[in-house]
Amino acid sequence: MEVFDVLILGAELSMALAGFAGIIATFQFRDTEKIRRADVVGLSIIVVYSLLAALQCGVILILNLIGISEAALWTTGSILSMSCMGYNLYAFSKNMKGAVRNRKLIATMWALQWVSVIVFAVNVLNALDIVFHRTPGPFLVGLAWGLGLAGWMFIRLLLLPIWRTIYKQEAREKTTMEDGLGSQI
Repeated sequence: MEVFDVLILGAELSMALAGFAGIIATFQFRDTEKIRRADVVGLSIIVVYSLLAALQCGVILILNLIGISEAALWTTGSILSMSCMGYNLYAFSKNMKGAVRNRKLIATMWALQWVSVIVFAVNVLNALDIVFHRTPGPFLVGLAWGLGLAGWMFIRLLLLPIWRTIYKQEAREKTTMEDGLGSQI
């Protein structure tokens, strides 16, 4: 598969993720009085990362059609990737403050941030023609990482409310069973 086929696939995938996120948001938050910050940040990640990925793919495809050189194309791609990843790092850090209190989730968030920083650094090196020498790899890694995070948040946003409902049901059933046993003794 050629690099530009991957970019077309990336643009299609990112638009599908953004569209499905809109559907989930419409149904999930419709009758909710209490909305969690983490859920809103997750939805933001899906929409923003997806649309920025589509933008990056589109720009690179258009520049390729214009006929700029490979080195200039992937330098531009890495600069785009750095810009998007830098914005996303800042926005994620700012918006997640106070949203997560669980130590395992905090560690997960830090790990995700550090991987994002590494992806950012790899694209800086590619743009500066150091180590990677203006190849498509770092740009594609940045694209895949952003879409991977959007996909993970999509799954989380889709399944987490279902699991919350199951936990509440099981807690009620357990309480009902304990009350029933207590009255029989």
